[in-house]
Amino acid sequence: MINIKLKLTVHKNENHGYIHVYFYLKREKVHFSTRVQCDIKNWNEKTMRVRISDPMAADKNLILENILARINSIIVKYRLKDKQPTKEIFLREYNRPDDYETFFKFTDEQKRKFARTLELGTINNHNTSLKKLQEYAPKLHFDDFTEDFVSEYYCHLMKTLGNNNNTTYKNLSVIRKYVNEAIRLGYMDEDPFKNFSIPRTKASYTYLEEEELKAFIELYHQGDLPLNKYKALQLFLFMCFSSLHIGDAKKMKIEQFTDTSFTYYRIKNRNRKPEPIQVPVSNTLRNLLKDIIGYRKKDFVFENLPADQTMNKYLKKFATELKINKDISHKTGRHTFATYFLSKTKDLNTLKEIMGHSNIRETLIYAHVLDKDKQEGITCFDNFAI
Repeated sequence: MINIKLKLTVHKNENHGYIHVYFYLKREKVHFSTRVQCDIKNWNEKTMRVRISDPMAADKNLILENILARINSIIVKYRLKDKQPTKEIFLREYNRPDDYETFFKFTDEQKRKFARTLELGTINNHNTSLKKLQEYAPKLHFDDFTEDFVSEYYCHLMKTLGNNNNTTYKNLSVIRKYVNEAIRLGYMDEDPFKNFSIPRTKASYTYLEEEELKAFIELYHQGDLPLNKYKALQLFLFMCFSSLHIGDAKKMKIEQFTDTSFTYYRIKNRNRKPEPIQVPVSNTLRNLLKDIIGYRKKDFVFENLPADQTMNKYLKKFATELKINKDISHKTGRHTFATYFLSKTKDLNTLKEIMGHSNIRETLIYAHVLDKDKQEGITCFDNFAI
């Protein structure tokens, strides 16, 4: 048991002072002021309370009770863990802000701050990750975030929810972002992720080989598709030859194009990296653009497109009809551009700029093309017989 004393500390020649707390933790003296002022005549040393002769006695004693309750709460929390805090740990916990009932009250406020710099898709990912965590531990508090808890939650994501390694990695990365913010603001002392790591599976993606892309172009030239399917195919081919993400492609305006290039701002990076991206225009893209816009001189390149989900269904049907056994979506168009460009140029840095990647690591997912070319290139030595 901790023996807590309240004492009135008075300076010389004064008739009043401040009430201080005294107790010991692991033989270290803990001493701090309650900031409650009291006259000597109104202090009861035996009960360690302010006498009723003080007009503010009720309020002052309530403050003292709350301070003692806070001290005991911290001591009991560690006792339940079969531990005793040091003086340093106690003072850090005691002085820590306690504005939130649960970890999720904290994340709700932080999300509003993050919303100023994060894109809608990223915010949605945050919401999904935090919702999973809240369903698992609805009353989670800062103190519950231990290394053991993180390990248990990792198992829950993998085994109970059946998330794959990459999804689990993304979920925990989001949570760690909020944990780091809690540490920075003083709500947590230790990083529960400090000794925890997840081996991330190498990213994979679907792209069209050269002959497969030619098959899609041949389908486009047949010209016998219903209008909605034709529009979906136009957009897909536009992405294959422009490098654009579907969101960026749908926002493109005719005025952004010249005969040799087009300039745009990636929606994904408009808050973090609001820099213009300039992409050269190939003859193929120039001809496709003429097909799409006709005689129009301004406004959006694409008009009256079907819903994204509907267009992706069309693309999958096209792939089936063309006997291409791949899970095709509009993302395949952007990946096709990157893969084909890198296979022909071997220029990772230029591809990074064209794709609008903020980090070369994003571009490196296409580096397998270079590995393949290295393997093919080494066969040039097979002409020598030993």
